[in-house]
Amino acid sequence: MEDKSHGFHILLVDDEAGDAEILLRSLEQELADDENREFDFTVVARAEGALKVLEEKEVHLILADVRMPGIGGIEFLKRLQGLNQFIPVIMISGLNSIDTAVEAIRHGAFDYITKPFNPKVLAARIHRAMRMYEILHQNWALRRMAIQPEGFETLIGVSPAFQTLLRLVQEVAPVRSTVLIVGETGTGKELLARAIHNLSPEHEQPYQLVDCTRFPEGMIESELFGHVKGSFTGAVVDKLGLLELADGGSVFLDEIADLPLSLQARLLRVIEDGEVRPVGGTRSKKIDVRFIAATNQNLEERVSRGEFRKDLFYRLNVVTLRVPPLRDRAEDIPLLARHFLTQFAREFGKAVTDLHSSAVTDLVAYKWPGNIRELRNVIERAVMLCTGERLSSKELSSLLPAVTGEKTGHASMPGEEYLHLPYSEAKQSVLEAFTIRYMKSKLATHGGNVTRAAQDSGIPRQHFQQIMKRYLKNSE
Repeated sequence: MEDKSHGFHILLVDDEAGDAEILLRSLEQELADDENREFDFTVVARAEGALKVLEEKEVHLILADVRMPGIGGIEFLKRLQGLNQFIPVIMISGLNSIDTAVEAIRHGAFDYITKPFNPKVLAARIHRAMRMYEILHQNWALRRMAIQPEGFETLIGVSPAFQTLLRLVQEVAPVRSTVLIVGETGTGKELLARAIHNLSPEHEQPYQLVDCTRFPEGMIESELFGHVKGSFTGAVVDKLGLLELADGGSVFLDEIADLPLSLQARLLRVIEDGEVRPVGGTRSKKIDVRFIAATNQNLEERVSRGEFRKDLFYRLNVVTLRVPPLRDRAEDIPLLARHFLTQFAREFGKAVTDLHSSAVTDLVAYKWPGNIRELRNVIERAVMLCTGERLSSKELSSLLPAVTGEKTGHASMPGEEYLHLPYSEAKQSVLEAFTIRYMKSKLATHGGNVTRAAQDSGIPRQHFQQIMKRYLKNSE
């Protein structure tokens, strides 16, 4: 909880004295119950006065009328970006100036609200903006300091959930016990596994990655355990398996839930006995391997359905690390985005060096069903499109089409044309938009795997495919 001695300064810019008075009284009343901080307000009539205030004192949030005499709302936003890109701005508009308010969003405003406004809605918007300020400010400060301990150079995050996870990794790494890493697709489970190995006393020994979804069932046994010459057609020479090649080091079994049942018993024996026997071989070989496994599925549910061995699950589940999804790590999104931006700017020879605050707002507002992997892909494409020194919402607009709707609290439909349709047609339009977005999100979360997306949705696979064919004609 934040100390109330640290006030939160809100700057109100409105040339209509009556409107400004009503807004100020509403804010004081609605924010009075906030026990975490105290608020103070400055009211000015014009953008010129606001810019002068910004030179003299620290401001944490700005509420500004879209239409002002002298410097207008859009120009004010542009000048503000040159002064301080970390102050969220909520634009206030009349019903006849909503288009201008939306244009302000494109130029970096955090949100907008229309007159006459609901005080409780405004207070909710302000609390969201306050959270955005904290995220922007924290990440700005942290970019100027080393935040990762040695061995975690590729793991970036300052959120409490992620920092707790990193501390667990540091505790687990020196102990040669089996580790199970659980998390959604794209959350960075492989990076954690590599960090565990790098921080272990055996970090100079081999590290082998086994993707259990990569090999057909007939090949994975040979890949894991090796084979002897003549054991099957095509086995023209002896071959060491990945488990034996990792002797003295670590093996990372990615997507362990997809390991065929027929091989789960053999893997269990290797973990328990520390011996491996190649396909077609008659003698076992002693190996000393640390096993790290990962999955994006619920292994306990698969055990209950008879799809995963209970004894193997308990052998793997000695230490469990749960990786939070990116949507639960909002503080980390700007850090990760800047990390990828620097990486791809160097790779593509681009002059882009930072994120515009409008881009940060969009990135934090998005739910990231594909997690860090999706963020990385979006930043890569955005850097390709960027022609300036800072990546803005302009480059993200075609890559994150749903962000604007989420950020403003409206349905993600351009212009909200459905409001002018008859009720039945409007309802159908909203339903179709929801279905398309929901299906795309589930498929993205599970890397396009229809079976897993259907299971996660609670929809029979056949019905899920029928919905795909109707709404996502090019999904398969």
